[in-house]
Amino acid sequence: MRNLVIAKRYAKALFNLALSEGWVGQYGRELDGFMQLLKDLPDFADAVQNPLYPEAVRKSMFYAVAEKAEMTPIMKSFINLLIEKKRVQHIGDIAQYYHKLIDEHENVARAQLKAASELDETIIQEITQTLENMTGKKVVIEFQLDPSLIGGVVAQIGDLVLDGSVRRQLLNFKESLKRGALG
Repeated sequence: MRNLVIAKRYAKALFNLALSEGWVGQYGRELDGFMQLLKDLPDFADAVQNPLYPEAVRKSMFYAVAEKAEMTPIMKSFINLLIEKKRVQHIGDIAQYYHKLIDEHENVARAQLKAASELDETIIQEITQTLENMTGKKVVIEFQLDPSLIGGVVAQIGDLVLDGSVRRQLLNFKESLKRGALG
């Protein structure tokens, strides 16, 4: 819980700075790029995140990589601050929350769409349009194949779940049979 509070605080600070400077997208891309570097270079990730290394070493390693990555001065300062405050290990949560702030700012909702088989692009577009009409936001769909649904689709946006799967219909039918037999 505390990690999420820390991540939100840093993400909000960076987002507000980015918003005032008009660099919201750029800082998001740089956060993603830094995350990718940490993933691709585990030794670098360990050296930057491990508090057993002296802070000066961690900073110099970071600055060497940041120069090659052509990071903006603000992003360099931001990650430098995370290193100083021993918060760089929260960069994943910070980046994730930063992207949520971008979505809120741009009135975007992210939806997960599951189906038992591949869906035609026109069907996905129709579902997207329906969800946009329901939410009043631009909807970005992430599609997942889920054969356990048997048929139909399940769409989820935040806490809202629209379950039109055959599996759900069979479960509902089973429950109504149980109620009928008991009642």
